[in-house]
Amino acid sequence: MREDRLRSIVEKISDYRLGEIEKRTPESVEDWVRQFPDTVQDPLLAALDHVLGKTYLSRDDFRNFLKGLVMTSKLSADRDPQDYWRRANVLDIQQGGSSQREIRRMFGEVLQEKHGFDVDDTGGPDGDFIYLDDCIGTGSRLRNDVCDWLGHEAPPKINLHVVTPILYAGSRWVDKKIQETAKENGKVIKVRKWCFKNFRLENRLSYKNRSDVLWPTSIPKHEAVQEYCKRLTDRNHPPKLRKPGHQGAFGLFQDDAQKIFVEEAFLVRGCEILREQRNLPVTFRPLGYSNLDTLGFGSMFVTYRNCPNNCPLALWVDQESCPALLPRKTNTMTYAEGLYSE
Repeated sequence: MREDRLRSIVEKISDYRLGEIEKRTPESVEDWVRQFPDTVQDPLLAALDHVLGKTYLSRDDFRNFLKGLVMTSKLSADRDPQDYWRRANVLDIQQGGSSQREIRRMFGEVLQEKHGFDVDDTGGPDGDFIYLDDCIGTGSRLRNDVCDWLGHEAPPKINLHVVTPILYAGSRWVDKKIQETAKENGKVIKVRKWCFKNFRLENRLSYKNRSDVLWPTSIPKHEAVQEYCKRLTDRNHPPKLRKPGHQGAFGLFQDDAQKIFVEEAFLVRGCEILREQRNLPVTFRPLGYSNLDTLGFGSMFVTYRNCPNNCPLALWVDQESCPALLPRKTNTMTYAEGLYSE
């Protein structure tokens, strides 16, 4: 049974950073899971196998998402999709990382296949503006990119479509910031967000009890966790817990009991990693990156091109004693490879 789980996980993530890192194998997944206590390993593998079946987006998944985008009439309204995309302005304004540039390149291939022209052949003064990304979690990057653009080369009137396969509800605060920046710069902007299928995920504090991210129901009596939570409390930000009973509207887990188990396993191991690796930034929380004093963002979505840093640390932080299951390609690495320039 364990061997079947290992093989199933490997199959699900078979194209993760393909050509950049060594392919995951049952042996590498086995090496990874050994960082957890023996009693945790088998149920964690079972849970991860189940969740990744819903949250891992392969290259084919992503390409199909873009194919649907270039053929849909939802964005183009009464226009023919081919004419719409010929006039559309597909933005390349991301200030860090390479996700937008890589997605834009794939989008160009899909445009060529479906409509006979590349992304560099698009754009016009009467066209909408398109912001592409692989995931919008907190929305901070979207805000920074768009607000900077509004202060410089953006035209006076903008119809902006933000298109991503994975969209979290907590990013809605960004809309207000974008409108404020547009007004400050004498511009008018209308923003709409689009995502893959029904991948609109709940992560807001006011809806924490039915959240689609890892949001613990209790604090384990574990030294590293207690130590971390004390630091948060000392800064007047004690951890906010959800009430058990609801696994989230999206249904990533088999039931809430499985979610609670995964939350505790990743919380404990994440706190241990922070204790073992003192050089990690303060924004690296046990359950994933967050600018806020919390236990972490807690996303479980991963794409073929990278694992977001708002996923639990235990999934992507390389450790001396344990290789990462989904090692991240960082923005620093992207700069070094020359994929992004100021």
